Amino acid sequence: MSGQSSSEKETPTVVDEATVIDYLRRTPDFFQRNPSTLAELELSHDCGGATSLIEHQVNTLRGQNKKLRSQLEKLVKIARDNDKLNERMHRLTLALMDAENLNALYVALDDSLRGDFQIDAMNVKLFTDASLVEVDPDCELMKTIMVPMADPRLSAFKAILSHEKPVCGRLQPEQMNYMFGEGNDIASTAVIPLGGESCTTIDCPFLGVLVIGSRDPKCFQPNMGTLFLGNLGEVVSRAIKQHIIHK
Repeated sequence: MSGQSSSEKETPTVVDEATVIDYLRRTPDFFQRNPSTLAELELSHDCGGATSLIEHQVNTLRGQNKKLRSQLEKLVKIARDNDKLNERMHRLTLALMDAENLNALYVALDDSLRGDFQIDAMNVKLFTDASLVEVDPDCELMKTIMVPMADPRLSAFKAILSHEKPVCGRLQPEQMNYMFGEGNDIASTAVIPLGGESCTTIDCPFLGVLVIGSRDPKCFQPNMGTLFLGNLGEVVSRAIKQHIIHK
């Protein structure tokens, strides 16, 4: 005769949650085969009361679907913005290719950045070796763009030029005044090196900067991506190189 009491015999086996979860995952048709069990299940609701398991699943799926739809809409918006950016970049590239000289190139660049890209201000400075480059003496615009390689104002941009990568944020007052004149209202800028080490040779003796500015202080932030700005710098550098006249 067994020594176990009736109460000990009736003690149910305790099953941990992990075992239940594992079982349900391995038998996904459990509730289909036991519909009465499903009907008896109720879950507490965030707003009070109870809700059935099926209703809870539906609400969960709706929430997941809404989240996925929001993510998809963001991706579609990014894709459309990139398409627009590529179209603008394409128009700019064609305009630079059509420029007959540096003066026309500067005008085309200014028109594109202000028109297509809604930039408030822009300027280009090319630090050149005057003994190697011929500049049209009748072009006043080129006289303001071309400055000697030894110009002391270059020192204010040396740190930026040495990295050969665009830098966004706000320039120092002397840099801002040099690029946009006294009393300007530019609040944020992107400084894009032009030429770089590969261009500062006797074949292409220039190193410069393209500076674009916005009145919006949030337009160009130090932590923003600079891939497009870098590509813009490469395109402008190549275009300028075609118009450098060697003595």
